[in-house]
Amino acid sequence: MRYTRIWLNRMFCFFGLLALMSCQKNPFPQRGTWNGTLRLPEATIPFRMELNFSDSKPTGNFIVGNEKTSIPEISRNGDALTFSFSEYGAEMRAVWDGHELKGDYLRLRASGTKTFPFSASPELAPYAGSGSPPVEPPLGTFEVLFENRKPEDGVTLARLWKSGDSYLGTFIAPDGDYGLLEGMPTALGIQLNRVTGWQAIAIELQAGGAGWSGKFHAASNDKPLAFRLKPATNPEPAMPTTKQTAMKNPESSFAFACISSSGDTVRNTDDRFKGKALAVDIMGTWCHNCMDESPVLQELHEKYGKDGFEVVGLSFEIKEDATLGRKNLALYRDRFGITYPLLYCGSVDDASQDKQIRNQLQNFFAFPTTLFIDKKGKVQSVHSGFRGPGTGDQFPLQIQKLHELAAQALR
Repeated sequence: MRYTRIWLNRMFCFFGLLALMSCQKNPFPQRGTWNGTLRLPEATIPFRMELNFSDSKPTGNFIVGNEKTSIPEISRNGDALTFSFSEYGAEMRAVWDGHELKGDYLRLRASGTKTFPFSASPELAPYAGSGSPPVEPPLGTFEVLFENRKPEDGVTLARLWKSGDSYLGTFIAPDGDYGLLEGMPTALGIQLNRVTGWQAIAIELQAGGAGWSGKFHAASNDKPLAFRLKPATNPEPAMPTTKQTAMKNPESSFAFACISSSGDTVRNTDDRFKGKALAVDIMGTWCHNCMDESPVLQELHEKYGKDGFEVVGLSFEIKEDATLGRKNLALYRDRFGITYPLLYCGSVDDASQDKQIRNQLQNFFAFPTTLFIDKKGKVQSVHSGFRGPGTGDQFPLQIQKLHELAAQALR
């Protein structure tokens, strides 16, 4: 009996020590990679990020496949952490509890704030990839048939491929791609995921008797969008010819008068643009396709500037707030090393677009839309949307296309 009591005492001490150790609060990690999950109403989206608090200014990136998207503004107050995505009107707020970050992703809009819980923990082992789904997902190019979408909405394509053990893919619509998504196996197939602060999306794919179908989840949507896949008959996403963007009056110049970062009004009639070819990029700092296109426009600015070629970005922001708009443009300019003018033109509200864009362009549907204008002020071509790095070989083709349009405008 005596030995039994001794053994029980030792066991109580042992488990008490374990309980004490589990209750101990670990300090906030100064740098490293994190694994997290963000929960939408009908989907849980895994994500990875890297954070560094060891330097004077906190830095971080979201990681999707081999892509990294920087977190523009990070602030920390003790164990409280905030990521700000000013351009997109979003924040991630969380508190470190000694083991993980717990908080919310907030999508801030005038119509109301959407809140989605998330958590993240330090990555304790190297990322092992997505694993193998129960059924081999379709690989290649497919047409995406969304429920309740009409032919005049244009053709959207799915591109799905495998790199090593990882499944990757994206949807490509006429106005641009959805960005690179990385796959994780599910009980019925695979789920492709992307979290960058600007985006929080997931594409579910599952096999059925009639082929592959799925749902598209996004923080920006009120509910998932159902779709099915079918083999693509045309490898190009496109709008019908009657819905493509063009000048209403092909003989007129495209006019703009918007505010620079210094507060000055810049017009198409200014001396700096006279007698020069011009690329006018209708964009927004909230637009991930614009983020992919802007570095390419910077290339054009640097390569053809000596030949009399200018680039200007006309930004339509989420809010009608010139001070916030100029701040967002400064963040955007610094992130991508932009040296051509970025101008605040108002909000994305219909009234603003009608006044400054749709009064001159018919069938305007995409951010970005880039107008290539010759030295006489005539619009030579309109390039709607942009396909970024997440589209694989489509990305260099888009770069080549923009270079060709710039060269044509200079002739």
